[in-house]
Amino acid sequence: MRQTAEAANRAGGGLVVTVERGDLTGCLDQVRHLRQAGHYRHPVLLDAARYASDDRRSAAASFDERWIEGQRELGLPVLTDSGYLAPHDTAGCLGILERAARLGEDAIALLPMHPYWLADPHARGNLVRYVEVVGVPVAVVLERTVAPVDPVETLRGLLRLLGCAVPVIVLSADLSALGALSSGAAAAAVGTGAVWGDPDPGRPERPRPWGAGQPSVLIRQCLSYQPLPRVEAAMRRHPDNGMWHCTCSTCAGRSLAWLIGQPDPARAHLALRHSAEILLDLRTELVGPSVHLSQRSWQARCATAASRLREVGWARQPMLTHWQEAITPPAIPRLTIPAPRRPLSRRRPSSAVPPQAAR
Repeated sequence: MRQTAEAANRAGGGLVVTVERGDLTGCLDQVRHLRQAGHYRHPVLLDAARYASDDRRSAAASFDERWIEGQRELGLPVLTDSGYLAPHDTAGCLGILERAARLGEDAIALLPMHPYWLADPHARGNLVRYVEVVGVPVAVVLERTVAPVDPVETLRGLLRLLGCAVPVIVLSADLSALGALSSGAAAAAVGTGAVWGDPDPGRPERPRPWGAGQPSVLIRQCLSYQPLPRVEAAMRRHPDNGMWHCTCSTCAGRSLAWLIGQPDPARAHLALRHSAEILLDLRTELVGPSVHLSQRSWQARCATAASRLREVGWARQPMLTHWQEAITPPAIPRLTIPAPRRPLSRRRPSSAVPPQAAR
């Protein structure tokens, strides 16, 4: 966590620390040390991840009072340790929201949910209504699933939720975090470990800039992580492509070749710093006072990124297409209304033959 904290230790940065193997006390102690010894003063949220383990809790499970008070003792917002919100579990959804609201103004209701809640039009309408009626801020984590869930409809549901009158945070979002921020999210987090959820549930697994093996780096123009060996091969094939030069403070205008040439383990740390800086820079560039304009900017970036991926022969990223389609309203069939028929003209008597007078 130390290296991640260092990478996020700048204006606009923040951390979401996830409990590992159910060790709530260890997580609280780790963050306490980070705040005291590491002097980390940016926002921090703690995720108990009770929804993700093999024996995950259901949405009906009560909150752990020690977890709630532990966050308060650290001066943090209280993120509830909610269980998994399954499809059609209306009682579980309302229970999480109502119990979180009773905790007080510092509480955020965590909703770790199946994408059904956003992809299904009826379910998303109910979800938005429940959130607005209860009024407690929410943090959303979506379970990664495959068909039959439509990823575009899931994103459309997320956009509707983000447009409600209550602050919404999106967690474990990968690069979709940028789309969420552009669409009005109060905050969004990019995961640095195994991803349980993603607002784009239809996308395949993607390389990450951390962990064992070759690290990956975020390529700004492509809006995608690419393993360093793949970047090196593309640089040999397309040496004149301008996206190999990076202006982040870590790279300082150098080619990514310098990062490839760094020894282990410095290379992985530098790759993480590079990627975190690119994410924060993109956030600054994309998010403005107008959600509509920010969304259009993100949509244009997705289209450009898809083109840049094709330039160097890299696989397309379904996320880019899904966001473009989700932001564009679905086309409404146009009805062709036939032109009105011209009324039949009444024949007027000819002035050449005067009518005969009645006798």
